[in-house]
Parts: sequence; C-alpha cells; structure tokens
Amino acid sequence: MGNILASTANPSAASAPPLNEKPIAEASKNCNPGTFEELHKIVKELALQPYEGIRFVTNKGLSSHFQVQHTLHLNNEKSAYRFGATYVGTKQLGPAEAFPVMVGEMDNEGNLQAQFIHQFSSNIKLKCIAQTLGSKLQSLQVGTDIALKDSTISVVTADPDPLNGNGMFIAHYLQGITPNLSIGSELLYQRGAGKQQAIVTFGGRYKTKDWSLAGTWGSGGLHTSFYRKANENVQVGVEFEASMRTMDSVTSMVYQIDVPKMNLLFKGLLNSQWTIGSSLDKKLGPLPLSLNLTGTYNLEKDKVAVGIGAVLG
Repeated sequence: MGNILASTANPSAASAPPLNEKPIAEASKNCNPGTFEELHKIVKELALQPYEGIRFVTNKGLSSHFQVQHTLHLNNEKSAYRFGATYVGTKQLGPAEAFPVMVGEMDNEGNLQAQFIHQFSSNIKLKCIAQTLGSKLQSLQVGTDIALKDSTISVVTADPDPLNGNGMFIAHYLQGITPNLSIGSELLYQRGAGKQQAIVTFGGRYKTKDWSLAGTWGSGGLHTSFYRKANENVQVGVEFEASMRTMDSVTSMVYQIDVPKMNLLFKGLLNSQWTIGSSLDKKLGPLPLSLNLTGTYNLEKDKVAVGIGAVLG
C-alpha cells in the first residue's frame, strides 16, 4: 500500500511535518508484527531525501499541542513557499504518542495536503489523507488498522466514487508466526473507466535484533529488502524492486552513520540507475538550528543536483 499512497502524493509534500507514526505501539507488546505496508519501512527510512537548490524551514511551537511550519524552497526550475500546521491531541497512548494528529500543508499555488490520524484504542487506528489541486479534490484515502495479539488487518479505500462504482480497495493481512517471522498478503482491487483489475501480493519478513529480511511478490512485481544494524551508529540497507508492468528493476544500497558527539548524521546512496548521493545533517547546538547538505550525481546522464538547507526550531 505504501507505493500506492506515494504514487498519488503531491511531490511538494515531501517535506511536510513528519507524523512520527509508529506501528501500533501498545499492540506490539503482544508480539504484533505491525502492518503489511511496513515490511520494508526500516530500509525506506534510511534513504536520503535529495533536493536541489536552497531550502529554509522554520518551525514554531505555539503550544504543547500546536505547531506551524514555514518552508521556502528556491531552485532554477520552480521556487515555492509552503505553510504547514500540525495539531497533536490530548489522548496519550504512550510516552511519545498522542492522538488525534492533524497535519495540513498548503503551497503558494493553493494546493493542499491534509492528514488525519486517530487511534481510538490500542487496537484500532484510523487514517485519512486528502489532497487538492487548486479547488479540485485530487485524491482521497481512508483506511483503518486493526491490531490483534499477533496479527494486523488493514483496509483502505482510495478515491471512492459510490455513484459510479469506481475507486480502489486495498486489504492487508499480516500474521506473526513467531516473534521473528511474519507472513501476510495484500489484495488490491481497482475499478474505473470501464475497466477493473485485481492484484494479489504475498509477503513475509524475518527479523532479529540486528537485521531484517523482507520480501513481497505478486503479479505486480517483486520487492525485497535487507537491513543490518552494524553497531549503535552505523546502519545499512539493500533494496531490490522489479515491476512486471514496466519491466524495469532497480537495486539500491543505502547507509546511515550517526556521530552523536559531533551532532552529525550522514546518509549515502548507490543504485543500479548509476546514481550516487549523500546528505549531511549538522545540529548547531545550543541553537535550535540544523544545517543540511545533499547532493546526487547520475553518471549515465551526467547530471548533478546539489541542495543546501537550514531548519530553525
């Protein structure tokens, strides 16, 4: 489902305030495996987020529950300004988890992305994502996660049109076989423009304290990932994705090095599309300021993209 959501997202929302969302924390105490879409999450989080140009972000907490964000991004192709707001509710379900969570971001062209997440109990979580393009609704996704003792059921509907019987329906199921092994499946059904299709995907993951191996495969393609925690400061990941629709594949290696004594976070990327990249984040304590440098180079296209940014607050 993660790829489905990403495909409909507005690229300008990549820097939206993070939701800091975790897999149903309370249920995980009972060996809950999390959700099907999180099978590759640990490797995805290691990947750097490159950009080009100059970016400045400022965060301002108006209260313990409300925060606003201003983002100014300047580059040669298209410069943009975005305003974001985040509200975190008073329902405390863990030391670092409170609900409901509402996040909204609007750019200078009037495009809006909004997210709503609420965990009604330790077992049931509701998610809603909406995007507009100007005054028109571009996409709408509503889903829920139901966490049981050793399994999770997820249901999502995207762009529903009940009058015409169109839209997308996604159902996930992930079962924990042992504390280390979990397997599951995904059913995606889509109908629209007089056509309909159904795609079934199977997946599994084996994880230990220091490494994780996950794979999903079906008629849509193959996706595998491997994660290894070398020590407290070094993490590496390898990911392979192949699409049966486009008959393309890509292999990526990512790594992250944390130097806490210097307040440095370094990320690197190397993939089979002849792209290499890296990013460097430096916290300038005691000031609430962070500097970011990112760069990518594609050997095949001989294209360089460099970004310089700062985050205040």
